[in-house]
Amino acid sequence: MKNKVRLLIDKEDITFDCTNDKIINITGMIGSGKTTQANNYRKDNNYIVISLDCLYRGQDKKNINEETLKINQILQEKFPNQDDEQFFKKYYYEIIKYINNSNKSVTWVLEGQHIYRFLNPEDVKGKLIIKRTCIIKCYIRSITRHITKKKFQLKNKQITKKQYYTNIIYWIKRRTKQLKYYKDLNKFIKNTFILKSEKEV
Repeated sequence: MKNKVRLLIDKEDITFDCTNDKIINITGMIGSGKTTQANNYRKDNNYIVISLDCLYRGQDKKNINEETLKINQILQEKFPNQDDEQFFKKYYYEIIKYINNSNKSVTWVLEGQHIYRFLNPEDVKGKLIIKRTCIIKCYIRSITRHITKKKFQLKNKQITKKQYYTNIIYWIKRRTKQLKYYKDLNKFIKNTFILKSEKEV
């Protein structure tokens, strides 16, 4: 498939209007640049960005905001086992319901790999942006990001050297296992083009 994510070569983002909802969905592999693109929207008051990582307890809360906290509360009340990503489709529908019931005249931006891993293109509401950063770059970026974070913790004596090296090895192994997700992404891309061709008929 010519549109798939490559091992060594970056490809242009795929953009597709799934529905007319004022929602932008940004998805792609870990380290593909989703958050960087979402940060551009965060600077504009006409957009509200929801980092899907922030919906899960234990995830980095750096990009959490008031609206995310409200959504998180709704999900926790409705789904006590919210940490189970396998039920993300149900979470997504609740987020869409929250957005549709909102009286804010803004465009909502949802960013996270969960979109391609747990949804079908026909489930997506609004505009879909798929990042096609090459697999190797995604892997290096995600590892470098984690090492930088752990170096900061080590420097500030929040962790020991042993904890630092143990954690780095753990994350290198974990990210290596997650390379399999690119197959899910390519399948999602394929299904997106199938949906697009059906809509054009």
